Amino acid sequence: MRAGYHFSVDDVFDAFVEVSDRRVPLFEHPFFAFLKRLHEDFGASVDLYLFYRKTVNGRCRTLDEVAASIGDALREHRWLRLGPHGLDWDTPPYTQTPPEQLRVFEAVYAHLDRFAAGGGRSKWLRLHCFSEAYENGPYFRTRDVEALLTTDKPAVSYRLGDSERRQLEERGRIEYEGITLIRSHVRMEGLVDAGLEGAAVTCALDAILERHGVAVLMTHESLLARPDVRGMTLCALQHLTARNAASV
Repeated sequence: MRAGYHFSVDDVFDAFVEVSDRRVPLFEHPFFAFLKRLHEDFGASVDLYLFYRKTVNGRCRTLDEVAASIGDALREHRWLRLGPHGLDWDTPPYTQTPPEQLRVFEAVYAHLDRFAAGGGRSKWLRLHCFSEAYENGPYFRTRDVEALLTTDKPAVSYRLGDSERRQLEERGRIEYEGITLIRSHVRMEGLVDAGLEGAAVTCALDAILERHGVAVLMTHESLLARPDVRGMTLCALQHLTARNAASV
């Protein structure tokens, strides 16, 4: 987290495979180039949550196919932090038993330890479909994970009881079953789709900060290909960075 915000990208897979297939430097890929701009312009750290596999052009691709040669770039740029998201689009962790979840998380981490050894690791995780896998809290702690991120939607949480859900809604975070649960707040594409611009965006972000002290921002890998989503991300991070600088 930096400047009062946490920015992360869900459903990440394609860019890593494309860099490997094309054998190009990491930051020559448009996805990673944009993330580097966020870091250079705003000092942003970015968390990427990865699927283990995905069907691409009718073929099942996996993290096994990500080249270890990208490791040097990831070690040099530890502000780019990686963590597991789930097995694939069709298998969110909440559909699996805790042991099945563990096998997926371990498989993802095994590949991160292969092609991203020495690179940044996510301390906050958002699992696919906002799965609240708190039963595996002890495992996450062995991976230095401090918190799981819950949904940005009005439901706040899909598994907590009413009392805990109200606490999470009011406080933005709670301790539960030995791990911290933190609310996600806003999607960059959601701000775009709502038609917010300029002052309306900054007011929305300021309201989150005033209530919770941190704004948890998110988007998705495929949606960062949209110029309007990239523009909204730049707008949001510029405001949050300037606000933090003004408060120092």
